[in-house]
Amino acid sequence: MKKRFCFVMLCLYSSTVLWSQKEFKPLRTYIKNGGAIASILPTIQNLEKDDDFKDTPQLYYLAALCERKANDVENTKVYLKHAYDTVSFFNTTYGMFDYVLKCDEKDRIPGKNGKVKLRYRSKCYNLVINKYPNLYNAGIFFTRKKDYANAAKFWAMYLDAAGHPLFEKDDMYNTDSRMPRAAFWYMSCCYELKDYKNVFKYSDIARRDSANSDLYYQYRAVSYAQLKDSLHYEKELQEGMAKEPYDMFFFTNLMDYYNKTLQFSKSLALADSILVQNPNKSIVKFAKSVVLYNMKRYDDCISMSKSILADDTTNIDCWYYVGSCYFNKAVAIDDNIKPNINARDYAVSKQQARDLYKEAMPYMEKYMTLRPEEKDRWAPILYRIYLTLNMGKKFTEIDTLLSKQAAEAKKK
Repeated sequence: MKKRFCFVMLCLYSSTVLWSQKEFKPLRTYIKNGGAIASILPTIQNLEKDDDFKDTPQLYYLAALCERKANDVENTKVYLKHAYDTVSFFNTTYGMFDYVLKCDEKDRIPGKNGKVKLRYRSKCYNLVINKYPNLYNAGIFFTRKKDYANAAKFWAMYLDAAGHPLFEKDDMYNTDSRMPRAAFWYMSCCYELKDYKNVFKYSDIARRDSANSDLYYQYRAVSYAQLKDSLHYEKELQEGMAKEPYDMFFFTNLMDYYNKTLQFSKSLALADSILVQNPNKSIVKFAKSVVLYNMKRYDDCISMSKSILADDTTNIDCWYYVGSCYFNKAVAIDDNIKPNINARDYAVSKQQARDLYKEAMPYMEKYMTLRPEEKDRWAPILYRIYLTLNMGKKFTEIDTLLSKQAAEAKKK
């Protein structure tokens, strides 16, 4: 009875082996004869979906051999300096790694006795280890072509494979000097694809790429902004400034963030921290003048803006801020005059307001000349100035302009 049971089990085992051999025959034939890789991929993909084979390491090892067969064809052309299909060369390299990693994953599934017996690890390792640099080369190739989706795929494989148990003994994360650059390029590709969540996937590794430190923080900052994470956005800009103090990206965006969130004291402190080291940094001086304007510190804004114009008359917005500061000071007086034309204070206040309107006028007219399209900014201000100063001709011109603008707005 015992002998009969053993015979039955042997027959079952033999039939399973024969069945496997039959199902895998197309793969073995391809490995022997070669051909277009696309011709065998459907067979492999169907076997991957089959419950009887999807957990069989042998399937994925044979699939990797198929990819290598196609890869060798292109590799031979490269060696012989013949025309070759670069995309096919790199795609079959990717396919080899994809399948050996799957093979190793299935090979690590414990048997019925609960033990793991690695039958394919050495074979898989030897099959692809000398091909590993080509994943990096593929990443460079597709990145230069701005095919960021394919580039990201290869950078991810380069990085993921390094942390896979199959390559554990090589300790690539610590021994491969190109690892940080690969992580940065992956980050860059995701950024270009607007795949902002994945920008952070390998950022801990990319951080070690000192040559691209500025872009590293820029990509992270912008990604946080796109993900509506203002807390990390601010923190990233601050870290970027600390690491790259001469890169104005971080300063301008941090200033803009503080201004938009009405944190003017932080804006002012930030500008002053740079001006202490470089008092003539024009972009920082201008940023400070904007903050002073927002804080309604008009005298300080006028002083700072005039200082900028003394060195650079092409800073158009400074003409606006000086004129607007004088104008706002005039309006503050004009709108708060007590309606008593006989009072001495009334005449004094009226004259102060008129003097400030006069101060504002040349600056606002200069801004109008330099930015004629910005009617919404200068037209209402000049309207009130001309009206108050009783400048008939100029008032008529600006009144006509505003009337025309209002009529066009109604049509829309």
